[in-house]
Amino acid sequence: MKSRAFACLASAGLFLAGAHASAFCLGRTCDPTKEQCETDAEDCVTTGVPLHWVSECVTFDIQVDGSPRSNIDAATAKTVVEAAFAAWLEADCGGSGPSLQIGTHQLVACDESRFNRTGRNANIVMFRDIGWPYPGAADTFGMTMLRYNKHTGELWDADVELNSADFAVNVGGDADHVDLQSILTHELGHFLGLGHPGTNHLDATMSPRWDGKGTSLRSIEDDDVAGICALYPPGRSATRGCGPINGFSGDCFVPVEPLPKGCASIAAPGNTGRGLPAVAALVALAYWRRRSARRARPRLH
Repeated sequence: MKSRAFACLASAGLFLAGAHASAFCLGRTCDPTKEQCETDAEDCVTTGVPLHWVSECVTFDIQVDGSPRSNIDAATAKTVVEAAFAAWLEADCGGSGPSLQIGTHQLVACDESRFNRTGRNANIVMFRDIGWPYPGAADTFGMTMLRYNKHTGELWDADVELNSADFAVNVGGDADHVDLQSILTHELGHFLGLGHPGTNHLDATMSPRWDGKGTSLRSIEDDDVAGICALYPPGRSATRGCGPINGFSGDCFVPVEPLPKGCASIAAPGNTGRGLPAVAALVALAYWRRRSARRARPRLH
């Protein structure tokens, strides 16, 4: 069993949902900080629609700077992200894997978490070397920002930010550093639509409790497998395609090019810069290390 001893607090944008009465939780469209949401015995929100990617494929792209502070370049980060995604996509859903594939385009210059309603987009994995831009979340290892359709739960955009300013992060899993692949495996579970399970399931990789030590989060457990297979069961009906809404861009804002007469572009409501929910709802999912006894336990608001 994985040893876990840490606190997890989630921001006002956290959506957890219970699609399973006794184990995993899925993200849903009901925001318990802004509206009345029902919960089950595991404290999973049960109101609203589960968050999910409707396409057969979803892409991620690495921000070109990588993490100079952690000596992790973009190419290394890409390899680690692929390994973290593999833990989810190689889950056994009854003889087949989840019905979702992962792709990538190229390194991106944009280092902001945003969704462009009328522009091209990218699902970015980026490091924060200079400073963690969330004052109320100083001890968080990483944060996943999701934008989605409030009515259907369709995910439109996902960005993962990694706190390399406050943590010594590396890819080797040594005792003096926090393991990048472990952080990413947890955060990419959120990227795919999973939430934190209840406190009776501390062994799950999506558990909101971890001490920040070792590499145990690199693999997923039975609860996690059940969750990813519920979201993306083999044989599900999925739309074709693999790119972001309105097409890919490695820059922060590139307008959609006019299409020839008779063609239709795809545009989803909502346009958000970093940290601004605007029309599209924003989910900020994070997990925390234990603070020292001399520091107050942090809270996100």
